[in-house]
Amino acid sequence: GTKFKNFQQSTLGPPSHMHSIGESKISKIINKKSENASMWRVYNREHMTRTYPAGLRVDSSNYNPILAWGMGSQLVALNFQTTDTPLILNDGLFRRNGGCGYVLKPDSVMSEAQDGSFRTMTVRVLSGSCLPKPAGAKTGETVDPFVQVELHDIKISGKKHPKEQYRSSSFTTQTVENNGFCPVWKNNNEKKFKVYRSDVAMLSFVLRDSDLVTNELLAAASVPVSCIRPGYRSVQLHDENNTRTGPFSSATLLVEVRFE
Repeated sequence: GTKFKNFQQSTLGPPSHMHSIGESKISKIINKKSENASMWRVYNREHMTRTYPAGLRVDSSNYNPILAWGMGSQLVALNFQTTDTPLILNDGLFRRNGGCGYVLKPDSVMSEAQDGSFRTMTVRVLSGSCLPKPAGAKTGETVDPFVQVELHDIKISGKKHPKEQYRSSSFTTQTVENNGFCPVWKNNNEKKFKVYRSDVAMLSFVLRDSDLVTNELLAAASVPVSCIRPGYRSVQLHDENNTRTGPFSSATLLVEVRFE
């Protein structure tokens, strides 16, 4: 590993040189100069970048990996002890390519500049099927499920000095009481999202059990927007270990996706 100073100097180094960037420095580097984002992608064509969580994350939580992926970073380290949204996104990204652990960089990450155009994606959550109880328990109360849908993307902001920033947008469905077998969501079940980087953006589905004390995680899934086709789609849900065994083997959501 070599210490980062600037990308003009870094790109001249041999391909064996790699930078290790802490999470707090990712946005600082991008925001320091408007051209740093494109130069970082140029650097990552022939070099490698490793990013990692801050040492202050004593609870083993994670930073969102979208911005690091958008810069073309090859090693985006996360804390695997905690099943939070960043880890769910990581599982969804690398579920592609047969789950072998490697995926190709999208074309936009291999280019220098990005524009600010976007497309509209409407997501509507219709129903669920065979939803598990918390932690996959075999006994216990019937769940009261609701779904949190969130788009994770990168947007270019600022006209005079454009900078790339992580952007998220979300909505939460209503709660269906006492039905984990075949719940149907009829109200507050859709949203229009603006997608700016469709080959980097990720869409996450987090299923929770509504409760007075805490809304426990039931199952989750994330899908790269580039892999989503329009129409009615079945979203396979996974447990905290990113598997579909036992009570999770048939857990799915039925959603409708429209692109404009």
